[in-house]
Amino acid sequence: MQKLLLLTILGLTVSTIYCADGSASSEAKDLQKQKESSGDVIVEIGVSGKPILIEALLNVSVTLTGQDKIVFDQFIIELEAFIASGTYTSVELSMYCSFKVKRFFLKYSVFYQEYRYISIGSWGTFDDLFQVGTFHSSDKFNGCLVMNSAGKFDIIETFLQFKLKLSNPSAFDAYISELTLILQSTTYTDSEKYNLIYEFITKVSTDFPDLKEDLFDLEVGSFGSIYMLQEISIQYYRMEQIEVLFEGQPKCAFVTALYSCLTDSKYQLSASNKGYLKIFFDRFSVIIADSTLTYAEKIKAIAYQYRQFVKTYGYLEQTFLSFEISAQFGTFGDFIAMFAFGESQQCWPEDFLVLFKTTVEVSTTEVPTTEFYTTDFSTTEGSTTDFSTTEVSTTEVSTTEVSTTEVSTTEVSTTDFSTTESATTELSTTEVFTTEVYTTEAPTTVVVTGDCSTVTSVVLQVVNGQTILYTAAMDSWSTWAAIEKANWKTFCTKIYNNYIISTTMTDAEKVTAIISEINAYVAFYYYREEHVFSIKLGVWGSVGQLCSC
Repeated sequence: MQKLLLLTILGLTVSTIYCADGSASSEAKDLQKQKESSGDVIVEIGVSGKPILIEALLNVSVTLTGQDKIVFDQFIIELEAFIASGTYTSVELSMYCSFKVKRFFLKYSVFYQEYRYISIGSWGTFDDLFQVGTFHSSDKFNGCLVMNSAGKFDIIETFLQFKLKLSNPSAFDAYISELTLILQSTTYTDSEKYNLIYEFITKVSTDFPDLKEDLFDLEVGSFGSIYMLQEISIQYYRMEQIEVLFEGQPKCAFVTALYSCLTDSKYQLSASNKGYLKIFFDRFSVIIADSTLTYAEKIKAIAYQYRQFVKTYGYLEQTFLSFEISAQFGTFGDFIAMFAFGESQQCWPEDFLVLFKTTVEVSTTEVPTTEFYTTDFSTTEGSTTDFSTTEVSTTEVSTTEVSTTEVSTTEVSTTDFSTTESATTELSTTEVFTTEVYTTEAPTTVVVTGDCSTVTSVVLQVVNGQTILYTAAMDSWSTWAAIEKANWKTFCTKIYNNYIISTTMTDAEKVTAIISEINAYVAFYYYREEHVFSIKLGVWGSVGQLCSC
């Protein structure tokens, strides 16, 4: 049974790449739907007669005792009063409530660890609410990095207010100067500025711990609180950490951290579950080491693999999400949240979307050559078989051991094999001795499809002004939905324009790029993979075989 389950995990490891056409991932789409319906946690009434957000908190409260229950119940009373104030829309209330609940949970860390995945009715979990709140606040904070109509930065004005709370305000001048340099910089990108702002907020809250809560409550103009800004900027901070976490061979810091969790007793994993996760983490190593993927593509591929894994091993999801990657970065759950944020907000750092030092290496195949030479066998009135040297460009030569029957008066005529040379192949020599045998019928030749050595001549074909990928699909797409036919045509047009007719790429580079594009196109849609991989490219083979080259 364990072997079967391990094979199931291996079956999940499909080739996955960041969708070049910009299509959002399943995680991003799910969270976008939750973002659009986030007001439901306020307006939808549960069986208790209260909003489902309050009802979810009450369901937690009944499990508590002592001081924990007193603190929790007091928070519920305050949150109910805030919701009843009538100051905000339901969507705005859901955003503000998400931050209030998260701050409360984090203040009493046991609450955050125990209840972040508790469901809020049928809408989602508290963790989903925290992410959606960040999405909403990110929209709200759009424009906070530029000067306001008065020619000032709202963020700086907020920290000037904080300065007045200090016993020695002048000591904060150096902090203001640092923040000013960040915001006024013309060399930092927005993502870099947000990253530096997170580090700045962390530094201030660490240096002035007694005023941390006061700092988080301060409003940045009309955008929102400093706490909201911190929750937005930490996503950019995590993105900046990825390059470091993904460095190192054979296992990078990211994978090494996950492996270390397998031996951490606090996670209480059985031997079999450790085995499933270890195989799964090995797949992460392969993805991260793939030099043909950008950082965004690697992150998206890991998120997809996670989603597939929990479909089979859902009981491990919460444990898996709690695995710590580093004290600075957070957990694997934070990694998934970062991915969903970057994907849905389309705010990846610029260098996450490009490849550096891209090279295409074409391996050389050593083709064995069979050299036949003269061997004399003395027989009664027998003749000698003379074979001239031959260089054969066959990729594989199988050796068959044939039993020899020695007969008298047998003549074998001399056969002359012409010499064939391959300029691009290094040839080795195999010595085969000739033997006099009876004439036998040649074995039936089995045609092998999907020969990667000839793929260039197939995939770069143009038929009636279209790539063969499109014309070949027309023979098998009767079961495709109309939208999928249209999507595939658009995709094939891009392949034709970007690669097939390119005058700057070599054929090998074109094939490599096309395979990557196809893998990206099908990676997150199982029905696409089924349809596209089954397309027959004439007698050569299928698109699925192409993508395995």
